[in-house]
Amino acid sequence: MAPLSNKRINQVSESPPPPTYDNSINGSDFPENHPEQPFRSNEESDVNSVKPRLPEFLQNMGPGLSPLKENPPITLSWHDVRVQAPSSQSFIKQKINGCLGKEIQGPKELVKGVSGIVKAGEMCAIMGASGAGKTTLLNAVTHRRSGKLKISADIRINGQKMRKDISGVSAFVQQEELFIGSLTVREHLRFHSMLRLGKEFTKDERNNRVDEVLHFLNLTKTENTTIGIGALVKGLSGGEKRRLTFATEILSDPPLLFCDEPTSGLDSSMAFILVQAMRKLADQGKTIVCTIHQPSSEIFFLFDTLYLLAEGRLAYFGSLEKAPAYFRQYASRS
Repeated sequence: MAPLSNKRINQVSESPPPPTYDNSINGSDFPENHPEQPFRSNEESDVNSVKPRLPEFLQNMGPGLSPLKENPPITLSWHDVRVQAPSSQSFIKQKINGCLGKEIQGPKELVKGVSGIVKAGEMCAIMGASGAGKTTLLNAVTHRRSGKLKISADIRINGQKMRKDISGVSAFVQQEELFIGSLTVREHLRFHSMLRLGKEFTKDERNNRVDEVLHFLNLTKTENTTIGIGALVKGLSGGEKRRLTFATEILSDPPLLFCDEPTSGLDSSMAFILVQAMRKLADQGKTIVCTIHQPSSEIFFLFDTLYLLAEGRLAYFGSLEKAPAYFRQYASRS
């Protein structure tokens, strides 16, 4: 598959303040009277003047991964996503409180009717304060870990409604690191290549893919190092484990990639290297959705769009370049 150019969406309305909505999702509109559509800024902002200069050794990373197979470009959209947590009070407790005139705790709404879109070749950063609903939204879109949560969502791939989970066309880089600690890095990736690539690829092809992923994420120096088991068996550092988690998920060349705070626990340089690897995959046509907490300016400007949540509601969705102007117009009114 030929690499796609890194497209930027024109998400700016030409109408005067207040900010307007861009209703276009893959050629179709949001439902009329949708409770919450993506905000778009309508002021120009020169962000290039504040973009930092990157150290030279971080600018000269290697090329991206070669495609394993022909994957069609994917546009992911979600509409009116709502997530409710059940009441912490039991049914009997609610009845007793009702009789006594005390407060009855009903279900708590964690995500409140948000919508969004990420196109092929784009990286979307989902940001917000702790408890804003970032991971909850990501799990709702990917149908993961619902538990007792009540989820209502319309998830679409290239405009087609997904009635089942989307794991067949996607990969999910989770916060938790799940390894067999007695394996080496190469053994771990070879094991997962057999599980994820299967008989569709020969042994040599799978091993070549492992070599390529190791080189892509700069894990070649640790390929024969034992992963480690906590304090019992010394092994990889925290940053190396995070990169190995990411390497595991991109083995199968998924066209759609979800990452839940992939830079947590990494120092600034390792965090940048990991997100730049994501950027290279997006430049090859992958669709990447990532929750991230307090990124550095170098990392922030590697993304295409910002999806900002506040208490489960959508506060801003649009290009990074327009975000400062969008919030500045409200600051000037206060």
